[in-house]
Amino acid sequence: MAAAAEKLRIRQWKVSEPLHGRLIGLKYLVLVGLVATAFYSLTLAETLAEVEPFKTAVTLMFVRSLPFVVYAVLLLALSAKVHKAYCRYLCPLGAGLAVLGRFRFFSWLTRRSECGSPCRLCEKHCGINAIHKDGAIDYNECVQCLACVAILHDTDRCVADKYGKRRRNSRRSGDAIPVTVSPAANKMRD
Repeated sequence: MAAAAEKLRIRQWKVSEPLHGRLIGLKYLVLVGLVATAFYSLTLAETLAEVEPFKTAVTLMFVRSLPFVVYAVLLLALSAKVHKAYCRYLCPLGAGLAVLGRFRFFSWLTRRSECGSPCRLCEKHCGINAIHKDGAIDYNECVQCLACVAILHDTDRCVADKYGKRRRNSRRSGDAIPVTVSPAANKMRD
């Protein structure tokens, strides 16, 4: 839905950091609720698993009773305004994968020392806020879209790459680094 919204030029709502932090917890509550319900009644848990709208929207193509269709359409409308809203804030599968992801053995997405400072391009382009201000990736929230990897390997877009080239070129050419001296420092020399 995010790609369609972008092509239709539907302006996205940017979720603030504090609100984003609170909304992330919803999917963990949904997961705990579904697991707890499964211990009580599998039939009820199966019904509650309809929090996942893809059966209604994709498998049954909206040929379903009205409450399911309304719920799926509302989530689609929300996803047109908030990038991957369901995946970020409601998906119990994503919550379960995030819990399992805490036991990963390595971080597979490459980063550079310039990521986060001075370059924050990947953070700005991450639609789900999985990249922190310091450039680190929050693997619990990352959906592996690989947009940051595409930016990192694109020499025209990666500011960190340009910054590194600029520093290397200035060292090779022997150019002096411009230094400004304050008027107070000039008075001290006199």
